[in-house]
Amino acid sequence: MSVESLKRTVRRRSRPNKSKFVARRSAAGALGAAALLTLATLACAGSPPPTDVSHLPLYGAEDSALLDDGFSGHLFETAFVPGIAGDDAHFEDRVRAAHSIWLVKVATVSREGSLGNNRRYSVTLRTLEGLAGPPAPPQVSLTISGKDPSFHWLDRVGGAWVGRELLLMTRDYRVDDHAVMHFHGEPNTPELVARIRSIRAAAAAAERAAHQPKK
Repeated sequence: MSVESLKRTVRRRSRPNKSKFVARRSAAGALGAAALLTLATLACAGSPPPTDVSHLPLYGAEDSALLDDGFSGHLFETAFVPGIAGDDAHFEDRVRAAHSIWLVKVATVSREGSLGNNRRYSVTLRTLEGLAGPPAPPQVSLTISGKDPSFHWLDRVGGAWVGRELLLMTRDYRVDDHAVMHFHGEPNTPELVARIRSIRAAAAAAERAAHQPKK
């Protein structure tokens, strides 16, 4: 109850004698002082400290070749990419470099900007399943730069891409004092899902073996 509401309540009540009225006024004053003290304490309290990102890696040239903030051309029928999904030389390294791998579904696709590098696509993805790493968030929002080949592929398909399922590999990197997520998308096929699980299982086994004490 606010201080003013409390005062109105006190005034509405009957006042059988002056001593009780004074006591009630004193109580209201004490509550008001307590409320002001609480507000003052909140005003003096600083904002929550920023998340510690010191443990995150920096985003270097090798990382940008793997988690390149783009989508595989095999996700677009008009991309005319040779070979089959997952046959590029970076696939296994991408799977190992990613901190999380999620099965996602395209929820929205919208184009923003009109000139040069200002052009971009915003893509919202709804997560369906986590294949590796911590639990997946309910949805993920990505930005595709006008400089990325994926931008032009999205330009051709537009809203028809909504509903498409894909495998999204992600990892957070440190930029100054905050985290930035970089990513790469591949088609959702049983073959690629099986390869991802196999690669991650082998990497986990190798890590456990490396940490076991030598006999």
